[in-house]
Amino acid sequence: MQFALLYYYDPAVAGPTKEELLDWLAFDAAVRKAGVFVHEAGFHSVSRARTVRVRDGKTSSEQGGATGTPVLAGYYLVDVADAEAAEVWAAMIPTASYGAVEVRPIVEY
Repeated sequence: MQFALLYYYDPAVAGPTKEELLDWLAFDAAVRKAGVFVHEAGFHSVSRARTVRVRDGKTSSEQGGATGTPVLAGYYLVDVADAEAAEVWAAMIPTASYGAVEVRPIVEY
């Protein structure tokens, strides 16, 4: 089964550090070596985002991400046996130590 491991953090509380780069490299190497890696991507700062809404048939667009925290910083897509296995990988994502990692099953049509 495929799962998205969506990692979030609240910049008002804590955020990524330069020191965690080695932790990210180790996680990336482990997920690839285990053969469960499908895809990954990190996102630029929320200040570079645009938010689009459609209300009453009218589209609006504004600079910045959707309001509120936490910030969605990126994701890994893994292919594992079940949700419990996905949770094990989620716990290894460095952001889990100061933010959160959401495990979402992927709809396969």
